[in-house]
Amino acid sequence: AVVSTQSTGTTLEAHYPLDDGEGEANPYMGISPDYFWKEHPKCVIFGPKFCLTVPKTFIIREKVRMNRDNCFKVYDQHGQEFFKVSNPMKTMRGKHVITDINGEDLVKMKKKLLSLHPTWHLNSGPKLETRLATLVFEFTMLKKKAHVYKYAHPFPHEDDDTKYDHIRASLTIKSDNSPRDFKVYDAVTSEVYAEISKRATRSGEDMLVEPDNYQLTVNPGVDVLFMAALTLMYEYALSDMDRRDN
Repeated sequence: AVVSTQSTGTTLEAHYPLDDGEGEANPYMGISPDYFWKEHPKCVIFGPKFCLTVPKTFIIREKVRMNRDNCFKVYDQHGQEFFKVSNPMKTMRGKHVITDINGEDLVKMKKKLLSLHPTWHLNSGPKLETRLATLVFEFTMLKKKAHVYKYAHPFPHEDDDTKYDHIRASLTIKSDNSPRDFKVYDAVTSEVYAEISKRATRSGEDMLVEPDNYQLTVNPGVDVLFMAALTLMYEYALSDMDRRDN
């Protein structure tokens, strides 16, 4: 299946399960077409094929506890795998790639090494070198908070200087009482696009959640791949800050 990435004008090869037991399925999300978002998406960066008409919960689960740089998979609550996360160079913590279940690269998350505020870039397109968005933490005395800036065409290259002063933040990520329980909001309307928590459930029952596992609930009309990437970048930044503070 080929996913058209509207924001970059490129295509991404994506291979997903074709049936979930509910009839003919959406090849991009492994669910029925009845649950595929047909209107203008509320929040999208990788195309409406990654948006649903109903809220859907995913588990971002650690794969190998002793290998922090190649450790996440993304499942739905029924155990269906959607994405994998890997680090092409395990010695470099600042680059992580989200792939589909067949190993095709979708997006790259890249840490800005020299920055006053913890900063991560989201790249896609050919060779994953096109910068689509930047996540920047804001230092506050109480709760953790970050802003997300989405770029417009012509998109910067991943090696370009980090310049977002001319862009208004489109999303805000705020932690609740726990730094690792947080929500993604529209920066203007404050509408909640996704909720992320350490507490994960399956079939109404609590399931074991290791320290680096998350439950991600994405609301209708919101790009699932984008929200998964933001969740991981936020987690990576929090982990870096924990190591710095300790």
